Amino acid sequence: MTEILRQQEMKPSDWERLSASLNRGELAVLPSDTVYGLGCLATIPRAIERIYEVKRREQKKPVALVFTGAEQILTLVPELPETISSALGRLLPGPITAIIPFDEGTGGIRVHGGGSIGVRIIPPPAGDIYLNLPGPLAITSANLSGQADAAAIEQIPDEVLDTCGFVLDNGSCGQAIPSTVVDLRPLAEGGTPAILRQGSMDLMEILERLGS
Repeated sequence: MTEILRQQEMKPSDWERLSASLNRGELAVLPSDTVYGLGCLATIPRAIERIYEVKRREQKKPVALVFTGAEQILTLVPELPETISSALGRLLPGPITAIIPFDEGTGGIRVHGGGSIGVRIIPPPAGDIYLNLPGPLAITSANLSGQADAAAIEQIPDEVLDTCGFVLDNGSCGQAIPSTVVDLRPLAEGGTPAILRQGSMDLMEILERLGS
């Protein structure tokens, strides 16, 4: 039976066990500022493929990577155009998944991105848990493809929960709406970011953060 850990009761030894589980390639359910996610260590390809199997997710749909700071993103993708790296600094952390250029396989990471990758920095307090975990983590919503997102553990299907090494319960997520997906790649050519999925942050706030 999958072990459920309550964040407010976590001891150092619990964080160590959860980290060890992720390092072994096991999946975990983790909270965020928007909805619960199903995640794994991004550098373990078989774990990423397991996410696709569990969710019955189409291979053409990439999963996002969660980082703890913009410097981690720039370390993984150091050749980002300045316009894109600047936009990342203005938009993140926040309820946004930013799409940036990425060569599949860089850093041992293969997320079916097709030349791009989605990146997230989850704001505190939800984002603080990721400071205690190895990363980056590949994360997608903790549901079956096509079903509703889960804002609480009780809303996650058992067939998802049962595949995980651990489930980290932090109560109800604040937003209960998935992150807004914004494509920053047009900035490299002087273009305008494009909203690929409307979520927790609307276009006006995005443009305000970007100074547009």
